Amino acid sequence: MTKINLYKIDERYHRSFNDNIEEKLGQIDNKELTDSEEEKVIFKLYKMDEEIQKDINWNWILSEFEIQPLQISTQPKAVLIIEYNDEMYAVTFGSAFFLVDKFCDRNFSFEFARRMAYKEIKTTTLLSPNLQKNKNISTYINYQDLEFDSGESFAKLKAKLDLSEHQEPIIGEIVEFGNSIKLDLKESNLDSIVKLMEFIKLVLSKEEIYNIPVFKKVTDKEIIKRLEENLYLSIEENVHSIVISELDIIGVTEVFNNQDTFFELWHHHKNKHVEDLNISEIELFATEKDIDLDKEILNIKVKSFNNGIPIRTDEIKKLIDYVDDNERCVLNKGIWYHFNDDYQNYLEDSISEIQVIYNPEYNFSDELHNTFIDEKFIEERELPQFEGLTDEKIKEKLKNRYYAERAYNLMRVQDGFLNYDRITTKYANAEIELMDLYKEDTMYAVKIGNASSTLCYAVDQSISSLKMYKHKTLEGMPRIDNVAVWLVLKRQELPLKENGQPDLNALNMIMLKNKLDAWKKEVRLQGLTPVIYINYKI
Repeated sequence: MTKINLYKIDERYHRSFNDNIEEKLGQIDNKELTDSEEEKVIFKLYKMDEEIQKDINWNWILSEFEIQPLQISTQPKAVLIIEYNDEMYAVTFGSAFFLVDKFCDRNFSFEFARRMAYKEIKTTTLLSPNLQKNKNISTYINYQDLEFDSGESFAKLKAKLDLSEHQEPIIGEIVEFGNSIKLDLKESNLDSIVKLMEFIKLVLSKEEIYNIPVFKKVTDKEIIKRLEENLYLSIEENVHSIVISELDIIGVTEVFNNQDTFFELWHHHKNKHVEDLNISEIELFATEKDIDLDKEILNIKVKSFNNGIPIRTDEIKKLIDYVDDNERCVLNKGIWYHFNDDYQNYLEDSISEIQVIYNPEYNFSDELHNTFIDEKFIEERELPQFEGLTDEKIKEKLKNRYYAERAYNLMRVQDGFLNYDRITTKYANAEIELMDLYKEDTMYAVKIGNASSTLCYAVDQSISSLKMYKHKTLEGMPRIDNVAVWLVLKRQELPLKENGQPDLNALNMIMLKNKLDAWKKEVRLQGLTPVIYINYKI
């Protein structure tokens, strides 16, 4: 058997892919064969022999012991281009997958995977946008089910195929799916690749066996334009709204961005060597080189080295993870993707399981806030810190002290809640705010807002508190049976479901729903009940 790594090239990039390969590699030869129906299959082989000697990045330890530094030769690489039925495929050898991956059809591999039967699942790599476990690699022993959860999307799958319905299969049972398909050909020749093309054509004509949630590439130019504009605005507001990915899937290869690697950051003629690639290092680079990071971060380029050898150069945009709530899209490796129907359906089903409570008496408004401030004015205007100030100035200071969220929490005391807002507890030498409110064995994290970026804070706070509760390390921890996230939404009321609960799935906030999904699972793992309270700032 021989192992091959097969890509399908996106039809929009056929010409640019050909040009790029011809520029980077030398063409060796062409061949033409035919399939069983006399359809042409054209092969073009490109190859590069690299014999450049490079220092390894740990030569410093050898020099400390007065040992001669070591060098390694860079690896040769080759690409076989296949033209078949107006489609283009590429088989990569050596490290050539770095040259091909950016031109590939990223739907191809899992379109094939959905139509295959499996004897055993070996490993999965799952993406969970905007969660703490952003990418998760799992391995299995004697396991047959495709296991995934709501809020997760497949980036890679390695499995043992059930080929019993295929007579004399031309491929081995173990296959890896990612941006490409890695498989074993039983015979090492071009005739076998022709048969593989026919096999792929046959499989893709069949009905899907599995619903596998993956991201679907955005192709609408108007949507892409809006996504790009939203990304720049988000970065200007907060550069930490983007995250440098620790793990990439190149073809079917997991590439850990900080493993045996160092980097060079480049902005025009300015550059810097860094050992770790993260937002803090990029901020430091911008400060040292006098770069306006809010406007220029996406123009910074990153050259990645492995054992002293440059392996790729990327724009920052291709290395970040970012979710656009309004468009329900995710940026991954510089490309915008929709959350496909499978992904959204699993997520919505999970969110629907959470109990949602709406009590109109707890709605909030500017008028109620002003009334609260008026009451505080009567109580506190004689305090020494307000001496000599006008009534208007005193109310202004009181409104800053009793901002909307704090006022809302204090107002709930008259409804029987205990106020824990701004009350901290010592944990691991740090002062921690355990919760905002407490009532009847339920702890509440409260947030007022109209966007995921704001509302997710309450979910993160609740998860952090839950972890502390799990370890039973906090002093004065009250009994807890229920964990609640209380969202006071600045928007029109959500439609009601048949059971009278507000329909959370009507919220166009996929980042928040991802967070709530993970929060629900964490709460239930602790044997507690998750509850969401919904109110409105009207």
